[in-house]
Amino acid sequence: MSISLVHADPDFYAPLSRSSRRGTEFTASDMPADWSEHHQDVWTAWYPPHKLGGVTDGWKIHLSARADRAQHVLDVAAPIFVAHGVGFKHLSCSLYFVVTHHKHAERSQSGKFCAAYPPDTATAEALMRDLAAAFAGEEGPFVLSDRRFGDSRVVHYRYGAFVARRRLTPQGWHELLVLDAAGQSVPDVRGTKFSTPSGITDPFVESSVDAPARAGAPEFSGVRFEKALRHSNGGGAYRGTDVETGRTVFIKESRGHHGLVSPTSASQDRLRNEYEVLRELHRNGSGFAPEPVRYFRHLENEFLVTEFVQGRSLRSWWVEHNPIIWSTATDADFRAYYARAVRIVDELTALLERLHGFGYAFIDLSPDNVLVDEDDRIRLIDFETAARLDGPLTPIGTPGFFPADPLAFADDPVRYDDYALSSIALALIAPINTTADLNHGVLAHFKAQLDPNGLVPRRLWELATKVRGEVAPVPTPGEVAADPAGALEALRDGLIAGLRDTGHPDGVVPLGPRSYATNKLGFGHGLAGVVHALHVAGAPSEELLDRLRTRALAEADDLPPGLVAGQAGIARVLAEHGDIAAAQELLARADEHPLLHGSATLGFGSAGVGLAHLALYRHTGDSAHLDQAVRHAGQIPHGEELTQRLGWNNAVGLVDGRAGLALFLHELGLLSEDHLARGLGLLVAELDRAELSEGGLLFPVSDRDRRQMPYLSTGTAGVLMVASRYLATTGDDRVAAVIPGLLTGLNCSFTHYGGLFDGMAGLSLALHDHGRRHGDQESLDRAKTLAQRLFLYAVPHRTGTYVPGEHALRLSGDLWFGSAGVLTTLAAVLGDHPDRLFAPGHPAGR
Repeated sequence: MSISLVHADPDFYAPLSRSSRRGTEFTASDMPADWSEHHQDVWTAWYPPHKLGGVTDGWKIHLSARADRAQHVLDVAAPIFVAHGVGFKHLSCSLYFVVTHHKHAERSQSGKFCAAYPPDTATAEALMRDLAAAFAGEEGPFVLSDRRFGDSRVVHYRYGAFVARRRLTPQGWHELLVLDAAGQSVPDVRGTKFSTPSGITDPFVESSVDAPARAGAPEFSGVRFEKALRHSNGGGAYRGTDVETGRTVFIKESRGHHGLVSPTSASQDRLRNEYEVLRELHRNGSGFAPEPVRYFRHLENEFLVTEFVQGRSLRSWWVEHNPIIWSTATDADFRAYYARAVRIVDELTALLERLHGFGYAFIDLSPDNVLVDEDDRIRLIDFETAARLDGPLTPIGTPGFFPADPLAFADDPVRYDDYALSSIALALIAPINTTADLNHGVLAHFKAQLDPNGLVPRRLWELATKVRGEVAPVPTPGEVAADPAGALEALRDGLIAGLRDTGHPDGVVPLGPRSYATNKLGFGHGLAGVVHALHVAGAPSEELLDRLRTRALAEADDLPPGLVAGQAGIARVLAEHGDIAAAQELLARADEHPLLHGSATLGFGSAGVGLAHLALYRHTGDSAHLDQAVRHAGQIPHGEELTQRLGWNNAVGLVDGRAGLALFLHELGLLSEDHLARGLGLLVAELDRAELSEGGLLFPVSDRDRRQMPYLSTGTAGVLMVASRYLATTGDDRVAAVIPGLLTGLNCSFTHYGGLFDGMAGLSLALHDHGRRHGDQESLDRAKTLAQRLFLYAVPHRTGTYVPGEHALRLSGDLWFGSAGVLTTLAAVLGDHPDRLFAPGHPAGR
């Protein structure tokens, strides 16, 4: 997710350009009267009367700048651009500068303060020579995707597109394109090293300098770099060897003028601070901080070498050991885990007290800079923000472990560590921190629902709730227990109110990060999912439906074909509202979409389009839709070709895997039995990939991503939705044998998200769906229990109730992660009816 989406609005995801706190404005002064000024996203652009002169691709020039020199660079560069008649753009303000150069920003974009678009090679070279001369001695960050011109530290260039040229993907992403030497559109690669399209050669190479040696540099300054551990925009981290001693060491890199957290704090400032802090602590014999070995500079990057601390992050430790996410867990399992957690918290408390005794506060304490060894002993790492108690500090931290107001404890730095310690205690119980930051009231529901027997040690709970407090939510846990149905109805009504409110700046309900990355209309992450949820909840919105119809038809050419992000999903929603003509128009476009058969999946490919045709068949009885569904089924490939048309790396699950294809073929097979056998074969192939975990069956994300998942999109809940159907239809013994394991796999007590596709709501919906179909009261009861658990994610707002979206940093109304998905589940559980999300049904009389 782009960090830019969490700066403009305290409640909802929003583009950075909407922020009202922009900092210093950057201005190109004394521009000619016939040049035009344009504002787009984070950029201010200036063009001469001829604009770009019709040139669409060429050698882009980028100027980098230090934060405190940005306006100076613009003042010097603008007259030179004007003299050469070359259009250019620059970041509009200091807020945009900090965010694009932030330690968590995209590495390939960082460093670009100005971009210019010369019409030809000769102009580009002349312009760069003048710029290099004007900026002799000026320093700026290196742009990883570019080359520097000559020995300039500011002037960079790369070959790329001057005007936006994009290629849509089945998932709804937009791939940027550039023309190669043959005039063919190819990906405009903006990576972390210089590259050119096929047939394009660098005419400035003799005058230019490539990127400084980075990850994988074999050896310099007495250190051999052996393995890259991670990268950020501030620099990399590596495991290596001290050549002289043979000792294994940890190397932390800081790139010059990158990794900002404010206009006055770049990564090298913090790395130098860390080195000095570690030296001081080591002189005092602390023992809990890594031993500093050396500090050196190579080219313009700086490196800190320390002892290599063995262990794993506290975050990965609790993911493995906390029974709250296990399929089956006993009271004894929880007691044993909490005993270990208390020992870790006690040791961490003691380490912090020692640190404070040495006169320092850690400031940015999080589970990622606490390492745990095999004996549960801990060490602290990453002291870059540590500060003397009586000195200046850099108040930055990790969401969920740092106060919302960065300056909250500036007068008493120890309180930052107290806040983080309390937050770590909470995360050890359950990592609900970011949601609790949005609504402290969820803690009361957590205690009532997930610790009814009081297994969490009292002092651990008191520490965990110390900085957030236990706020009485509405409804209270007691009210939920006394009248579960009434409480869930109130939650449903609050979600409806939030989704129907159109006072949001976008004019529609607030959505999540993926709506900004793909489109705001799709079923999974856009308006169509919201309209669907309101419909199944019995509260349709004509205003939102009209907006969806109008925009979808107007923007149809910009949409992919599939169910989650494209035309087929929107068509299904329009059809369920009776707007058959618009639905058929969109679905006809999906049938002929050039991307359609690049994916066979239910979420993004031909299976999803086929399922949409079955939905239209249900609504119209028109056999042409059934014929189209049969056609799409016939075009689903076999063997290795099928694997290539699933999600990345042979993906598993309902959205990207074989389970989704099996669901489509099942629904088609109810009308044409020829398809059931193949669908059953695909389902069995998916079931063969299940992995036994704590007594239940879970599924890996893919061949490469081996994380075991219980969710609707990728995991047990989605596979159960399909297996339950095949069991009812075929009675297949292989399917019957795995159903108990699938049901057990959904017994986990907690999920990070509350939403439908990757959270608690999806588990509840799958259990309810299975329970209704097979008369399984235990599954129905479990579905209701998990529906009550949705209060752990409910956040009241003046416009209604929402749940956190992707990354749980802001609220969202989308179907995949947000309010619409939770509403969809509540509508099914409270109404005791199946949702049409995955089962299109059939025309009357069939």
